[in-house]
Amino acid sequence: MTPRAVGAGALVLFLCSIPFANWWLTQHGLYDAPWLGPIPSAVWIVGAAFVIRDLTFPLGRVWTWAAIAIGCALSYIVASAAVATASAVAFAWSESTDALGFGLTVNRGSTRAEQRRWFLAGVVVAGYAASVVDSALFVRIAFHSFDGWWQLTVAKVVFVMLATPAALWIRQRLFAPQPARATV
Repeated sequence: MTPRAVGAGALVLFLCSIPFANWWLTQHGLYDAPWLGPIPSAVWIVGAAFVIRDLTFPLGRVWTWAAIAIGCALSYIVASAAVATASAVAFAWSESTDALGFGLTVNRGSTRAEQRRWFLAGVVVAGYAASVVDSALFVRIAFHSFDGWWQLTVAKVVFVMLATPAALWIRQRLFAPQPARATV
């Protein structure tokens, strides 16, 4: 499978994750998380979406921005206007954060080990930074308060941590240079 094919699959998942997260939140509301208190129930989708978004990089940022625009537009069909608007602003801002964090690290390193470290650093830094920005913007716009932003951030960071090994595995297995085939 080529990097562009993996990127295209990740792009479809990322695009679908936006309206799905907003629909989920509209259907299930807040979840009373142990040790954190009430957080939006779709946090698991958004945390995973941040990592899935990082697998779209072979297609370029324009495609990722298009997925955000389409996903947010679809959100207005499946969620309240407040949730859809908050999601649109938060995803756009967190994508900008991701472009700085992940975009600057993704193709660094001359050895496979260095490339793996740079990829992990990019996913982690971009995912954590996007979690902070996304959480603060989302709760402020959707609920007109900053209450719960740090709890939402912690929950997203946990899901970023859980999704990162899968992203690394995909990166190593599917984006690795293939050995040249011998011709006879």
